[in-house]
Amino acid sequence: MRLKTTGSSTSVILLVMILFYIILIAVIIVFSQQIILNITSAQPVANILVIAALIVLPLVLLGMIVVNVVKLLRERIKKTPGARFKLRLILFFALIAVLSAVPQTTLAVTFLNSLINAQFITQVNDVFKSAWRIAIDYYQGKVNNLRTFGASPLLPQLVGPAASNPRAVWENVRTVNPEIQSLEVFNARGEETFFAGIPEARLRIATGPDTVSGLLPKSEKGDSTVFRYLYVARRGGAPLYVVFGITLPRGFDAEAQRLSESKEIFEQLTRFKGMLQTGIILFYFFFSFPILLLSIIVSFLLSEEIIRPIINLEEATRRVAQGDLSIRILARSGDELANLIDSFNGMVSELDASKKKLLKTEKIAAWQEIAQRLAHEIKNPLTPIKLAAERIRKKFDSQEAGGEDLRSVVENSVQAIILEVNNLDKMLKEFNDFAKLPDPRRERVSLKSLVSEVVSVYATLAANVAISADSVDPSLVISVDPNQFKQVFANLIVNAFHALPGGGTVFIRADLVKKGKTDYCRIQVRDNGTGIDESIQGFVFNPYFTTKKGGTGLGLSIVERIVFDHNGNVWFETKKGLGTTFFIDVPMENA
Repeated sequence: MRLKTTGSSTSVILLVMILFYIILIAVIIVFSQQIILNITSAQPVANILVIAALIVLPLVLLGMIVVNVVKLLRERIKKTPGARFKLRLILFFALIAVLSAVPQTTLAVTFLNSLINAQFITQVNDVFKSAWRIAIDYYQGKVNNLRTFGASPLLPQLVGPAASNPRAVWENVRTVNPEIQSLEVFNARGEETFFAGIPEARLRIATGPDTVSGLLPKSEKGDSTVFRYLYVARRGGAPLYVVFGITLPRGFDAEAQRLSESKEIFEQLTRFKGMLQTGIILFYFFFSFPILLLSIIVSFLLSEEIIRPIINLEEATRRVAQGDLSIRILARSGDELANLIDSFNGMVSELDASKKKLLKTEKIAAWQEIAQRLAHEIKNPLTPIKLAAERIRKKFDSQEAGGEDLRSVVENSVQAIILEVNNLDKMLKEFNDFAKLPDPRRERVSLKSLVSEVVSVYATLAANVAISADSVDPSLVISVDPNQFKQVFANLIVNAFHALPGGGTVFIRADLVKKGKTDYCRIQVRDNGTGIDESIQGFVFNPYFTTKKGGTGLGLSIVERIVFDHNGNVWFETKKGLGTTFFIDVPMENA
């Protein structure tokens, strides 16, 4: 089994958080000026969108934090390894984020408040007001110049020769009023007959019988603004239209508009100073709060990145302590814990090799012990066989042996030989079954059904012994070899019968238990018999160890072998005079 110390998913999430941070900074930079400078402007749609974005963003981040906090609390409740250390790391990172954000925010807000409360804004506002008055005066001066010139009593004399000599009229007008920048003459049909001056002032007019002298509406041509005055001269009944024009400097209106907007902004800053200070505080809050939330989310990811190798090492150490030497930890190349993980993997590999070597040695020693016991068990019946054979030969050699006496000796001796040979055959057969026990062929079976089959066979063997399996849950399913586990229950029930010479009850029950991260089905076979002497408790599962007359001593050894082949564990608890309970733990991971 291999455990990964880090995963690519954490790196991907960190990249997403970095991208999210960049987007957040971009949003704040784009909209910060609009929020501060247009806090009272008539742009409700834009302001609503900005405020909505700055509200939704923290809510999304806050939701992510809530999810991670709930996950962390569940880990603490379940006592997941590393949960407490992870919480401490997160609190540490969050504290660092707060300590780094508070001074900057305080300094920025204090600086801006000082700037707002200073005379700088008032002075700039006064400058804009003065510039605006100058622009208005300049604008009004041009208009008043045209209006005064048009009302002058000298004007009829100046435009008198306009029909015959308009050039002379233009030169006279420029002499009298140098600010006049254009002169246009139109006949009675509204057709232009003369133009002099700057091209921007050359504009057509609408004429008719009701046209009178006076100031014409302001006109714009390109980026130029033109003021014009129309004078209607009548000679011989036919009207002649003379237009005088003054042009403002290029871009004057646009500059005046910007000047007006800037003046309005600084007036708003002065008028809504308190609201602006509140807005700046709220802005910095909406700026700092998402950054703080983002820092907390990143702290969750970094703590996971830091603690994952430690958790895997702890998990691997626990698995090794439980006997699983197949565990290995994978680490990225160049990881800070790579050397430690490599050392751990090397240690586990050496332990695994040592364990295999030890098991091989133990197996050899066990077979040596079995061979010695088998030789001893075979030697015991050979003695009576040898004595019976020698007795027969002695009778044949005796001169005084009678016929009936010889028959009796032969029959008794042959009977003894057959009995001992049968015992040898039975012993060798059970030894063969023990040595050639096949690998289990697992099936999903109901434990209740399996126990019931065995109980139905053995329930009538002992009239004074009852078997109770009512505590076995009918819905409990385990993954075992049915035939082998029938043999397990049969051997344990027969063993319990021998512990109840005066009668009693054999109780069978099953429960689900959890050891580490593995679920087990714990089966109990209990009798209320005589119990097991303390002096022989350490030899119960040894092959050929028995206290029963005629027993082979392989029953409990076969039980242990079958349970171990199913990756389970078997042991017993006993008390003299109260009975014995055999426990079997079968892992549920394959069920």
